[in-house]
Amino acid sequence: MKRIGCVVGLTVLLSGCGVYSDVKISMARDALRQECMGNFTNSCVSKTIDYNIMLLEQVKAGWLAQDDALVESLGKEAGPLWTDLVEQRTEQLIDKLESVRPGFFSRWFLGDAQPFSGKGMMELSEQDLKEMQGALMAEFVAKGKKQGLSLTEKGAAKYAPTADATAPAIAAPTVAAPVAGQVDHVLQMAIEELTSTLTTQDGGAEYTEGRQVIYMDLNGDGQPDAVVLFTIEGQGGGNGSFQSLAGFYHSGAGWVYQGHSAVSGAATDITPGGVQRVSVTSLSSGPDDPRCCPSIETVESYSWNGRGFELKQG
Repeated sequence: MKRIGCVVGLTVLLSGCGVYSDVKISMARDALRQECMGNFTNSCVSKTIDYNIMLLEQVKAGWLAQDDALVESLGKEAGPLWTDLVEQRTEQLIDKLESVRPGFFSRWFLGDAQPFSGKGMMELSEQDLKEMQGALMAEFVAKGKKQGLSLTEKGAAKYAPTADATAPAIAAPTVAAPVAGQVDHVLQMAIEELTSTLTTQDGGAEYTEGRQVIYMDLNGDGQPDAVVLFTIEGQGGGNGSFQSLAGFYHSGAGWVYQGHSAVSGAATDITPGGVQRVSVTSLSSGPDDPRCCPSIETVESYSWNGRGFELKQG
């Protein structure tokens, strides 16, 4: 049986960000911005919380509506697992929003005053919703693996098609390398599961625009594995960031995370650099560069050791 890790590509069905096209939500957002843009008051903080809760309820409805697709592909246990997870996590977030709402007295008698706490409230953005969806799916996949969820017959036919049984079995099929610049949905969810685990443990968030993926054979089996450069920002509440290289082995219809290692400098590009080696282009500061703007480009070689990447000198 194919395990859940091989079919997380089906999770792209789970919508959330399209909620911004909903007329009711759009009207509520426009009204909020018209009244509260640039206004840091008790009333506007409370109304922003109302809008965020409305948005979450709309998103939750869209997520819950996908349980039938999960049941069809992963069996009847997948539905309750997904539903309970969505209900629990959105309820926790709503409770968190309510906990920072200005009190009754502040809203009704000091509505035009600034909150005593000095803390405001921002609208949930489309990127916020994407990150929530990714975190939910990472948790769903992790729990599904523990419960032993497997593809149903329909799921296997849809997401893990087998070779044509009538074809002559003269040689193992060659797996074509993925198109450069494209990341399949299964790998994308595996990457998000990794970054979600790292940020759940230590805080921060991935800078997704800085993510790069290249394909090369890491374990000598002739199949294109994946090397991922990713960036985590804001861990520990600071403004800094760190970058890492992660290795994922290609396995059937899925991807198996093997390990990751930090890279030095401000990496801007990665390319295959030979057998089990990755060339990392990075920028460093010269003697005349301002702190913000490194300009000296260097290329370093990192070698895959089965668990991470080691910097090779010379």
